[in-house]
Amino acid sequence: MENREQIIFSLHGLDGEKLCKIEEVAVEIGRSIFTINNWYRFKRENPDNKYAKLLPDYYQFEGDRQTRYWKKSDIPKLIDYRDMIPKGNSGIMGSVTQRYYKRKGQKSEDD
Repeated sequence: MENREQIIFSLHGLDGEKLCKIEEVAVEIGRSIFTINNWYRFKRENPDNKYAKLLPDYYQFEGDRQTRYWKKSDIPKLIDYRDMIPKGNSGIMGSVTQRYYKRKGQKSEDD
């Protein structure tokens, strides 16, 4: 008997194409799951940005909170994206990542 994922993939016409979960993608491209999530958060918030348009779409079956899958053939696109996006002071992810880090100069309640 086929496992659940194989049945779902065949229903969506993805037979023959290896799909990878985010954990596998993170290892393959040398970035954390958190970073990949930030890339796609940026894409969702800035759909018209030229860099956001370069990210390959992922597959998510049975609802928004389910596992995301990428085609194995999309891994090189993610590596290219990783290598080409502006980083540091000229970076583009600041609007996404800064929500999760304390801003410079702000004192925490423990200080």
